[in-house]
Amino acid sequence: MANYDPNDPNKTTVRETYVEPVEKRSSPLPLIIGILLALALAYFVLTRFMGSDDEVVVEDEVVVEEPAADATTEAEVTDEAAVDAAAVEEDAEEVAADADMAADEAVETTEDAAADTADAAGDAATDAADATEDAAAGAADATEDAADATADAAGDAVDATEDAAAGAADATEDAAESAADTAGDAVDATGDAASDAADTVTDAAGDAADAVTDAASDAGDAVSDAVDGTDDAIVIEEEPATTN
Repeated sequence: MANYDPNDPNKTTVRETYVEPVEKRSSPLPLIIGILLALALAYFVLTRFMGSDDEVVVEDEVVVEEPAADATTEAEVTDEAAVDAAAVEEDAEEVAADADMAADEAVETTEDAAADTADAAGDAATDAADATEDAAAGAADATEDAADATADAAGDAVDATEDAAAGAADATEDAAESAADTAGDAVDATGDAASDAADTVTDAAGDAADAVTDAASDAGDAVSDAVDGTDDAIVIEEEPATTN
């Protein structure tokens, strides 16, 4: 495994962009179908049992044997019962027709709602896909910009390092030249000091020799003067001659 250096100017870091997931919504189609079926059933119940205020009363017919003279009355009662039955049948047919119509309307409404839901789902999916593509494009652009910035920073760091190295080399060369000049000046100063010291010693020796010579000369002169004084001090006295 290669060593990872966080201070490496040539490294490129790819930033990950978080893309929020698209929330998947459950389809409202089953709920819509259930509501429509409940409405159709309620409509059917209301129209069936509350559509007419006439009460239908079914009474048990009591068969009574009567004389043949009442045959006409029985026929009339039978006709009325038949008419009532026909009316009830017509009402039932109307209710059934209404129920069929309500069912057809419910189916159409359900189909329309399903189509609208499908269109909405398609639009949502399209929007989600577009948003995902835009996010991906943005992430790619951001990654490219980060890579460019990293490359620029690495180039600047390299240039700065080269400039620093060149400056250090120039400073080192200048320091060496200055040290050489200082050493040369020190050597010249040492030579001058030695020459001056030699000249001073020579002058001092000459002065000492001259002083010694002068002292010897003065001493010789003093000795000569002393000898001359001594000669002058010695007087020879001659004794007078005696005559016998």
